[in-house]
Amino acid sequence: MVQAATRGNGETGESILQQVKTIANIPHRIPFTGRLEVQGEGYMRLSVLEDLNRILSEPLKNARNAAAGALRNLDPEITRSRKLNCFCYNIGYIEEKTLSSQEEMRAFMLENGLPLSDFYLESDILEDLFPHILDAEERRQLLDFQIDGMVIKVRQLELREMLGYTDKFPRWAVAYKFAAEEITTTVKAITWEVGRTGKLTPLAHLEPVELSGATIRRATLNNYNDILRKNVSIGSRVFIRRSNDVIPEILGSVQDNNVNTVIAKPTHCPSCNAHIEERGAHLFCPNSLSCKPQIAGRLVHFASRDAMDIEFFSHKTAELFVEELGISSIPQLYELTTDKLTGLERFGKKKAENLLQSINKSRDCALGSFLFALGIPNVGLKTARTLSEQFGSLEAVRNSDKDSLLQIADIGETIAQSIIDFFSDESISAQIDALLNHGVSPKHETGSNPGFLFGKIFVLTGTLSGISRREAEQLIISAGGKTASSVTKNTDYLLLGENPGSKLDKAEALGITKLNEAAFLALFTRGIK
Repeated sequence: MVQAATRGNGETGESILQQVKTIANIPHRIPFTGRLEVQGEGYMRLSVLEDLNRILSEPLKNARNAAAGALRNLDPEITRSRKLNCFCYNIGYIEEKTLSSQEEMRAFMLENGLPLSDFYLESDILEDLFPHILDAEERRQLLDFQIDGMVIKVRQLELREMLGYTDKFPRWAVAYKFAAEEITTTVKAITWEVGRTGKLTPLAHLEPVELSGATIRRATLNNYNDILRKNVSIGSRVFIRRSNDVIPEILGSVQDNNVNTVIAKPTHCPSCNAHIEERGAHLFCPNSLSCKPQIAGRLVHFASRDAMDIEFFSHKTAELFVEELGISSIPQLYELTTDKLTGLERFGKKKAENLLQSINKSRDCALGSFLFALGIPNVGLKTARTLSEQFGSLEAVRNSDKDSLLQIADIGETIAQSIIDFFSDESISAQIDALLNHGVSPKHETGSNPGFLFGKIFVLTGTLSGISRREAEQLIISAGGKTASSVTKNTDYLLLGENPGSKLDKAEALGITKLNEAAFLALFTRGIK
């Protein structure tokens, strides 16, 4: 075992090798001698949690949080004392070996001493799985670890490759969640939280209650209509559950509930007192310029991992900057100095220097990340990256018209108009100009010959030896190309690894250009002529 990392954002995680080495059922060496990536889940047994809470001065709240905290703890000996276990469930990458199915993958992992869950069933008929899923739901209370559902997967790995992924999830797997545990408690108060877009979301403050191993004190409601529909009032008893055993949710009030205090719809922003606007089912504060929670929310989004990736920047830090330093716009982050920061509570010189170094590092950023960081309405990370790939520069995106935006497959009328309106706003344009003047330099990630693969569609098949599949895909995207999961008449190139599948036959039938790994890598030293 040479490295271990958290899942992070799906691409970049935190190194936790020393912590993972303390997990007793994970082998440090295996018989297989090639390079491979194994994906798994660290967990704490409920019996271990019970034993630890007998001796710890501050009891652990629940097994899920205890396991996550142990793996992130900087002291591996503390991780060791938590006595974690692991289940492995997937091989993300493997060299010098081809696996064709989930069954082969499991057999390979067992041969190499990797720990697997016994909850596993194969079937050619989807409906045959459901009785076993329901049986698992009934049996889960007898287990020594927590589960909240089962995952149904396509067994054939080649079919998985063809189905591919959305921006967040594999198309070849679906999570079947068990019914969440429910309990009743009393609503003590309702507050309205203001987000970075100005939307007001009602937050219910509850009489503390234990649910699924956690103490629940708050639960969100969607909007004012949700409050009315669920008959929620101050002092009412309500049913709550943890959706997917994580997020507390109010289901509704107890029947024959005695209403104490009806919740009034707010007319002014609870933070800045601006008059509230009603847009569809939601309430909004229109004061984007000086409403402090909106400013703090925009700062947090700008600094987030998928955006500008500014380390050491938390929501509390954003609130502190807004309250104490009077920061009201994103460009002011790049005007901070050590002297300004060290005067703040809990900001020593080292912490200030680390944050400033991270802010300075963010000046050189990917265009897609920068567009996402700006918080364009209706534009998520995937769309931001698509804009970067299609236009290639910030100036081109800012000057784009509706017709050119609608030519992009993932963009429709609503998103196109959001982009046009956003960059037409004089205040927003001034802030973007200020960021550029502060040295922020968003660039479309390109290869050594920028854009030389623009518009070219690649399909990958087989096992690559010199680089990973993800690295190959990033090279293609960085040079302006695209990747697809299946071969069609629109495919330009088929990248061949060892033991290619049926995609090779289809590519040959269609006369598509084939590249081995060496020829593919050579493209990035000379470009395509």
